[in-house]
Amino acid sequence: AEPRGNMLSNVKKHKTCHAGKNRFDNITLDDCLDAFIKEERIPDTYCSRCKELRVQKKAMSLWRLPPVMIITLKRFQFTERMKRKLRDYVHFPVEGLDFSRIVASDGDVTQSSVGDKQGKSKRDKGASSKHDNTLRPDIHCGRKESLYDLYAVIHHQGALTGGHYVASLRSEVDGKWRLFNDAAVYEVSAKDVVDASAYILFYVRRDVKNASLEDFWDTQPREGEGMTEEEVEKMMKQRERCVIS
Repeated sequence: AEPRGNMLSNVKKHKTCHAGKNRFDNITLDDCLDAFIKEERIPDTYCSRCKELRVQKKAMSLWRLPPVMIITLKRFQFTERMKRKLRDYVHFPVEGLDFSRIVASDGDVTQSSVGDKQGKSKRDKGASSKHDNTLRPDIHCGRKESLYDLYAVIHHQGALTGGHYVASLRSEVDGKWRLFNDAAVYEVSAKDVVDASAYILFYVRRDVKNASLEDFWDTQPREGEGMTEEEVEKMMKQRERCVIS
């Protein structure tokens, strides 16, 4: 079989490769994150302790950052009067996206959170004793590293009533970006990935970028759990067909 490196070297470059512009419009992903964590005032909220209506405050934050961060940009808008595809250009970084702004500080920990944290710490220690992983729960806990790098983007091309999805993916073999459009694969530059058609962004945390699924989750098949392909096929054949009247 031909090595993967040689196969990827034969991929032809897309006509738009290195043709993108450095466009920095008013909307950035940092602006979106700031709006996500912005404190919100909620008037006329009933307080069970005071037994009266008061103005409450609500803010969003994360206690633990996940290994993979998936961000969906709002591209479709539906209101009482209209529905449309949003084509706003949102600039997002390919490397070094900092999520520290949305991480809760240690002072924000509640008593229940402390209990959850201690329980999780015990589970992590138990897991580390059973599985000799390269990742350590005390270091790769999602509290110490906040920088993420982009590794994939799903693009939506077209309008609200009809469109087409393509994907840009950074290869783990040679680090190059490639555009996957059905059966066609093209080589593109990193700056071409950032455009107004970007819909779903996939970021990986820097301290775990070389990790595998087995380092985070138990991927071993368990006896007695799940269904075999034969069982699934048999079940589908036995199901009654849906009839819409």
